[in-house]
Amino acid sequence: MSTKGVLSGCQFVFPNNKGAQVHAYSPYSWITQDSAVMEPVEIAGIKGRKYAFDPEPVTFCSVNMDVRAYASIAVDAYDVDSDEAGNRAEHCELAKKVAEVVVKKFVPLAGGTPASGTVQEPVPDALANADICEIVKFTHANYAGVNAGREGAQKGETSLGPTCTHEVPYAKVVGMYTNGVGGLEALPPKAGAEVRNEKFGSLKARYEQTAETCALSVQLGNGQVLQVDFIGKKKEAMSRTCVSARLVLSVSMLALITGEH
Repeated sequence: MSTKGVLSGCQFVFPNNKGAQVHAYSPYSWITQDSAVMEPVEIAGIKGRKYAFDPEPVTFCSVNMDVRAYASIAVDAYDVDSDEAGNRAEHCELAKKVAEVVVKKFVPLAGGTPASGTVQEPVPDALANADICEIVKFTHANYAGVNAGREGAQKGETSLGPTCTHEVPYAKVVGMYTNGVGGLEALPPKAGAEVRNEKFGSLKARYEQTAETCALSVQLGNGQVLQVDFIGKKKEAMSRTCVSARLVLSVSMLALITGEH
């Protein structure tokens, strides 16, 4: 097996002219593009999907895994010389096998260990004196289908901290962070919501879900909390509230880690 770096990931070349490319993808979410193949998969205990956008004779096949991180892992498999050479079923199996190796080695949910030097959370005081509309930006809300634009961002203030609201007829996204450092325990959950305490990456997190909304709150190292509340206004939005909240907060958290906010 040989490897060579490419712009969007790392390409592995296998016998019989097969290739596979591993790359980090955007946070795991739904796919709206028409797809010739779209099937659920479970690899090493992690859920994901097998898909291909183009119908045959194109034989390209991809696997995208929901590794519950700020990005997802994708593997593409193909013939290295031609989009129409080889066999799609074989390429799908190769993509799954490569994905299994990657998640078992690097993804904690599958028993792996993040690569040395991986930064898994923002600096503790990342929210200090921050503009909330620059923390949960309009571009982050776009990922969940809330395309209100920069001018549509509405700042507010609560007793807990500042808010930024992005709203369109489809749904509303409200970003908020606490001024206090009491952690999740100091942030009252929504009345009547189903509450789940989980992890968001390596950080403590809490989901609060109702029939039409889902708020995801994450506690930073200094005890401040960053929250994204997704409020569905149309039926299709109400069916994906928590995945939408997680998607927006993943993008916001990644920007905090990289300093690109």
